[in-house]
Amino acid sequence: MSPKVTVYITSHNYGRFLEQAIESVLHQKFTNWELIIIDDGSIDDSRAVIKRFEARPNVHIVFQENRGLLVSSNIALRLSKGQYIMRLDADDYLDENALLVLSNILDTHPEIGLVYPDYYLVDERGEILSVERRNKLGKEMTLYDVPAHGACTMIRKSCLMEVGGYSEDFTCQDGYDLWVKFVDRFGIYNVNVPLFYYRQHGKSLTKNAERILRTRRMIQRRHTAHKRKERPFNVIGIIPVRSQSHEEAAYALRPVGGRPLIDYTIDAAVSSEAFTQVVVVSDDADVLAYARKRQGLIALERPVELARPNTPIEPTIRLAIESAGVKAQIEAFMLLYVNSPLRREHHINSAIDTMLLFDVDSVISVYEDLATHYQHVGSGLKPLMRRRRLRLEKEALWVENGAVYLSKLSHLKVSGYLGERIGHIVMLKQESLQIDSEEDVALVEFLLSRQRSGEHVEHGVLIHG
Repeated sequence: MSPKVTVYITSHNYGRFLEQAIESVLHQKFTNWELIIIDDGSIDDSRAVIKRFEARPNVHIVFQENRGLLVSSNIALRLSKGQYIMRLDADDYLDENALLVLSNILDTHPEIGLVYPDYYLVDERGEILSVERRNKLGKEMTLYDVPAHGACTMIRKSCLMEVGGYSEDFTCQDGYDLWVKFVDRFGIYNVNVPLFYYRQHGKSLTKNAERILRTRRMIQRRHTAHKRKERPFNVIGIIPVRSQSHEEAAYALRPVGGRPLIDYTIDAAVSSEAFTQVVVVSDDADVLAYARKRQGLIALERPVELARPNTPIEPTIRLAIESAGVKAQIEAFMLLYVNSPLRREHHINSAIDTMLLFDVDSVISVYEDLATHYQHVGSGLKPLMRRRRLRLEKEALWVENGAVYLSKLSHLKVSGYLGERIGHIVMLKQESLQIDSEEDVALVEFLLSRQRSGEHVEHGVLIHG
């Protein structure tokens, strides 16, 4: 009889964790499974560990040269005989009920193509650090822009085949590509029970946040390319600078890293090629004169009454759209303030891709706040989370960093421009720095020097994958 579930493990030099991963499959309460173990060119003791299981029934072993996770995943997909398939990373392990619970969801919900559980976060020794609780889809979560964990997600094999399997174009993958492929085509379900143990250690993929975010942006570009080709999405970029508030005009032309601060925002906006038009709108004559020297944008005078302190931004947005002469074609606008010099063109593109992928009203840029926050409740300070070891997705804190504000024109009101469904792009905390003081200037210059010195290394990572 063919197995109902295929679990596959790929290991590249994870021999010290591998036995626990394999044993967690062998000890499942659900017994109608097969296990495919792929040693992906390991040079540690992975081969010796795997060979101890080669005589076990329903265990299939592949030894190969190093080909990477996604190539190995497609090899497992081709070899699999199960109706459902799950990847188990070699450094993680399953709760004994995982296959029973997840396969039952797919058995009883034929409309569901992918199901994923909550999980335990553990350290290198397997000590539980926290319980990671996800929002309940369809109840607590109606905007599906936060993907499931890449591993320990059970997928209906026929659905995975229908979307073309795993894309081998992205060397760093946390499940985002598969999630984007599935959300518009198949039902998705989550089980609010922790059913696997996700290990964080020195080589964990999640430690390399920059690489993950870069790969997600590449995936977004891939998936929105056909939408942008079929029908252009017209967005205007607005760079507002006022001389009467927060010394914006003075900072706009202040040299930072050898260039006027405003250059970083103009360069990001113009080089992104995402905008129908880019408009610098200001009441400051020097800022306007400087902007008129730059190619690819409009310099627009901002009336004094729209530039006073505490004046809302909405009238200036309307002025920029109307004066650009493209109001009829504009579908969305993006505010780009000059005091966010570490925002780049890929952040702009990612915000627009997010709007297209998930059909949100607005998109803002954020960074994740991992600090513990407290409230004073009269008797003293109390942590906002009920238990320090329980992390609820709905209690996660995201900080608006002021770098990107994208909104559909239909949501521009007299007072307010963000719609009800607000999506987000994640930026690293160091990318989110805003210049509001001379101390900020010094820190930004330091970060810019680090970026310049590391530019060649970063390109090397991209080339060598």
